[in-house]
Formats: sequence, structure tokens, C-alpha cells
Amino acid sequence: MNFLAHSFLSGQNNFILIGNFIGDFVKGKQHETYQKEIQQGILLHRFIDSFTDNSAITKESKKIFASVYGKYAGIIVDIIYDHCLSVHWNSYTHVPRKLFIAHVYKTLSVYHHILPLRAQQLIISIIHHNWMQYYVSFYGIKTVLQKMATRTTLPEHSDECVQILRDNYAILNEQFQEFFHSILLELNFTTTKT
Repeated sequence: MNFLAHSFLSGQNNFILIGNFIGDFVKGKQHETYQKEIQQGILLHRFIDSFTDNSAITKESKKIFASVYGKYAGIIVDIIYDHCLSVHWNSYTHVPRKLFIAHVYKTLSVYHHILPLRAQQLIISIIHHNWMQYYVSFYGIKTVLQKMATRTTLPEHSDECVQILRDNYAILNEQFQEFFHSILLELNFTTTKT
């Protein structure tokens, strides 16, 4: 799961959202230096990542991208699952996606000063380029992948990725929905659609 899904699964608590968002930047017991609700968000992030990595469903999704991305296939699936969440957003909540994303950006901006430096730098880029809005379209996915390839060790295969997504769209959507249903159940998460 990538930024949009992690944010969505944080529920209504802004501090849990912050912790969930910075989870990749806080290692080991460093989470204990944050206030309780941010700690809960960091631990939630770790749980979501572990659940995602160990899911048979996401392993099948990774196989679809493995020939092009190899060990990076999991990162691609995280982004594709955020795309699927964007597309099916109204199935999970009454809150408009754009409004939700604006709230996430505002929350991260307000509490920017308490975040790890690397997280601060990433958040500036995410907000400036509006990455979370980009997930909804193929063009947006391609753009996000291109930006990631310039900032990380992710290989630049955005054209191939989008083609693989197009060719396997139905199965990836099905896998996402099955997976997302399972993680919502695991977290005992109640969407605003219930």
C-alpha cells in the first residue's frame, strides 16, 4: 500500500495519520520518541506493510510486474493498489477523494516540523506535485513512476508498467478489491459507506 491507502487506513485521527505516513522513516524503537497516537500510527504503518508483504493476493499481483521490475515489483503494486483505491474510492467512503487528499496535505503541512527530515523533504515534493491525485489515471501513474525513478533506485520502466497495467487491469482490480477487503477486516476498519 502506498501513501493514499496508508492515509485512508489511518481513520479520523490526524496524529495516527502522521505516524502512518512517516512509518518508513522511523526505524526500530525510534517510534517511542513520539507521542502515543503518532506511535500508534507508526505501528499501524508497520502492520499494514507486513500484512501487505505476506498476503498471497499481493504476491500474485507482484508476479505480474516481476519480469520488468524484479525486486521492485512490490513498490509498483503499492502504487497500482493506490490507483485502484482512487478508482473505487466511492465504494469505501462518502468523503470526496479530493477533499480527503486536501485534508491529508493540510495535516502533514501543519505538523511538518515534528517529522523526520527525510519525511519533510518527501512531503514537500508530494504536495508540490500533488502525487496522491495523480494515482487515479494511467498518465498519473506514469508521472509518479518517472519522478520516483529520478529520486530513488527504482528503474525507469514507466511505459512498460502502464502497458502491463492496461493488459492486466481486470485481474489487478480484482486482486486489489479482495486484498483491501481483507485488510479492512483485519484492522476491524469501518468505512463511512457502512
